[in-house]
Amino acid sequence: MPGRRPLTPFEERQLLRIARNLNARDQALITTQWMTGFRISEVLSLRIRDVLRNGAIVDKIGITPRNLKGGYGRTRWVPVQPELHRALSRHLGCLRQRIEPSGDLPLFLSRQDNPDGSARAISRESARTILHEAFLRAGITDDGRLGTHTLRKTWARSVYEASGRDIVLLRAALNHSDVSVTQAYLEVDADRLDAAMRRCDFTRGPQRSAPQPIAFPSPQRTEAVPDERSA
Repeated sequence: MPGRRPLTPFEERQLLRIARNLNARDQALITTQWMTGFRISEVLSLRIRDVLRNGAIVDKIGITPRNLKGGYGRTRWVPVQPELHRALSRHLGCLRQRIEPSGDLPLFLSRQDNPDGSARAISRESARTILHEAFLRAGITDDGRLGTHTLRKTWARSVYEASGRDIVLLRAALNHSDVSVTQAYLEVDADRLDAAMRRCDFTRGPQRSAPQPIAFPSPQRTEAVPDERSA
């Protein structure tokens, strides 16, 4: 989504501090999208069985093609990093205190059931509200470009930097069909752009000649004029 922006590194640190102090579900919701780069619809499609197998958190989370945008391609797998592992463990632990966490249940349960009484996931609007409230508490200014896609773009930038700025690898990580779509995720950093332009001058700065000593005139000696009267 070209209209959204990634968080700055400083904003990421601020959000992390806030997210760790949210209730378990909201922390896990934010951390899952942040640490996987999944679209919010993909995050909300997750079931408990997608993250919990044989009583343990899985090593990788996969989104099947039917839940991916466009419904095509292969299952998109993303490793579960320590921050996400901690958030999911806390969330599932809290769920166990309330219900028996069946594998078919949505990972992010709504407090309201479907009309037929079955459990349902929170809505995209609810997810957007949770995220924006976290941004507000973290002091992140909403310039009109913050949204649920912000965390996906933040993850994309992190992968791009960690890969040595390999855009082909990033395209695969984001499951894009074309690298031109991936390029729209990468915003130009103004400071980095300025530094790059400054490095274009091969002269490496103005040439400076060695300072020349300043010559001061020597004091002139005045010859004594004989006094005519004493001649």
